[in-house]
Parts: sequence; structure tokens; C-alpha cells
Amino acid sequence: RAFLRLVVATLICSCYAVGIAAVRPYKRIEDSVLAVAMSLVLLLFFLGANWTTVYLGIEERHPNSKDAEAILGLSSLDPIVDSLIVLVAVALLIFLIGAIVAARHIAKVPTIRLVSNKQPPELMIARGLTWHLFNSHIWSTGQDAAAVIKNELQLLLPGIKIFLDVDDLDDIGALEEYIARSQMILFFLSKGYFRSTNCLREVRSSLTMRKPLVLVQEAHPAKGGTLEELRAECPEDLQAGVFEANWRLAVWHRIED
Repeated sequence: RAFLRLVVATLICSCYAVGIAAVRPYKRIEDSVLAVAMSLVLLLFFLGANWTTVYLGIEERHPNSKDAEAILGLSSLDPIVDSLIVLVAVALLIFLIGAIVAARHIAKVPTIRLVSNKQPPELMIARGLTWHLFNSHIWSTGQDAAAVIKNELQLLLPGIKIFLDVDDLDDIGALEEYIARSQMILFFLSKGYFRSTNCLREVRSSLTMRKPLVLVQEAHPAKGGTLEELRAECPEDLQAGVFEANWRLAVWHRIED
């Protein structure tokens, strides 16, 4: 029974190590590598315990014979212990080197990091929500910029979930639901934005639900213009909620080819 328990424990440990390596549940890569390394070390201990149990079982049943040496090729437990120590040391060394290489590679990726610990921020999302950010824009003048914003944010903030119509829109009639399932709303203010029926639906539902907003102003004269020009397109009943609530504003500048 003791041997059977060890076999079961070995199988469970193997599955756990594979699961950790596949899922990578930790945000920091160093933590994931360490978890896999510790799982493999535990697996090696279980394997060593299995061999030891088999050896001692043979020795117990046939104390004056050399059956254990004939079956396992071992005359004592010393080779098992020595091999186990060497394998554990090698495993730890390999994963230590791997963790250092991976950490140095990740450090070179241009991501936003906290000054306090040099780590990317943990992106929290409230229960029941799906996206950290909803990217509201009009296709005719803001589609290209909205795609760039999503791509760049995903590079700078790994793990961020951003709603973009071309990727996530299944039902145009459910815009209000998508807004409700988003934590923050980005209004990409470009020419024609406030003349779009669907964009106005997104604006009104965002204000009604009191969602936090961030405004991005398209500065190119052909696609946007000044903030005053964009505000002039906005219905009067929405102007205060959008332009007078001190939301953060970023200006989108296009680089000429």
C-alpha cells in the first residue's frame, strides 16, 4: 500500500508539474519557473522514494540474497541517494539559469512598470466585468487609430482586455451591454464622432452608468481638429458630461509619412 500511495503521488505530481508549465498561473515569469522547478524536484523525490521502497521490499523478503542487485542493478541505497542529489542539483541549476535568461528577456520588452518594484502593474477588474477598456470611435476617421491604441496598450500592459468592435462586436444592438461590462471607456474624439448614432449610444450609456472616461482628441485637421471644433459637434445635453467633468485628455498626433 505504501508503494501504491507513492505511485499515485508521483502521477499526481507529474500532472501538476505539466499543468503549471502549461497554464502559467503566476503574473511574474520568475514565479512560474520556480513553481515548475519545485514541482519537478518533488517529482524526483517521489521517484527516488519509489526506487527506495522497491529496493527495501526486495531486501526485506530476501535478506540474504542478491535479488535486489540482480533486479535493480543496485547493491545498496547509496547510488539512489547520490543520483537523487545530483538530479535535484542539476534541475535547480537548469531552472535557475532559465529563470535568469527569461527575466532578462522580459526586462527588455517595452512594458509599463511600477517605480516601486520594477514590475508591471497588476490589472484588476471588477467582478462581472469583461474588459478593462472599451474603445469607442467612429469608423470613418478613427478606426485606424483605435486599432493602434489597442495594439500598443496590449504591448505596454500585458494582460489588458480591450473591447474593439472589429474583434469583439457580435451584436450591434448590445452596445449598452458591452459598455456595462467594461471598466473604463475611451472616447476617440474625431470628426463625425458625435454625429454617429452608435457612438452617441455609447456616450449616453457611459454617462448614464457613470463609467470613468478617458478622452483622446484627434488633432489632424482632416480627421479631427481642435477640441472646440469637436465639442461643437456634440449635442448640448452631453457637452457637460464629456467636456466639463475634468476627464483625462490625450491628444492624438499623426506622424506624416
